[in-house]
Amino acid sequence: MSQNTSSRSVPRQSMWSFFREFLRDRQRIGAIAPTSTAVGRHMARLAGVAEARTVVELGAGTGAITAPVIEALPADARMWAYEIHDPFLAHLRERFDDPRVTFLNESAEAVRELRAREAPEGFDAIVCSIPFSLLPPVATDGILAAAAAALRPGGTFVALQYHPTYLVPLLRRHFGSVRREFHPFNLPPTLLITAREPRGDR
Repeated sequence: MSQNTSSRSVPRQSMWSFFREFLRDRQRIGAIAPTSTAVGRHMARLAGVAEARTVVELGAGTGAITAPVIEALPADARMWAYEIHDPFLAHLRERFDDPRVTFLNESAEAVRELRAREAPEGFDAIVCSIPFSLLPPVATDGILAAAAAALRPGGTFVALQYHPTYLVPLLRRHFGSVRREFHPFNLPPTLLITAREPRGDR
């Protein structure tokens, strides 16, 4: 198995690629730099990736979270990562060579259909770094509804966000349990929100 998923910090090429695309498209890219490896690993722990069989990532970017999630992923598990920004998608496919991982150039709302095709019982975990505060509320709600519907009843959704208050009330429409924690040692400082007890349609 060939896996180009370094456990070191984010490659310099990824950092420059991320910053360049941030300058080009600030309305869709919510940070000036990739998430730190430490935060990415903590997201994987919160999501229970080490015990999961099926994992989805929404908004993979340049792979700052993808790498630690793959690092924690069991050998017999599978992962699907969504990214609609073409330069980032090309970078992801070049950076990661792992047969367990499939990269998808589709809207995150398509995760509901992905469940029907690939995981009829529902996904174990979804990790997400989509900058929801930059989206219209109806788009955010659509993605959260799809994520809740795609998870199995005991599944976990973990979101990385920079806006301190925007997402939690929307998540509570679709999940019975929502918890958040602040991580100041990231650029910029970030909020991790863990949602469980999905209320999606079954």
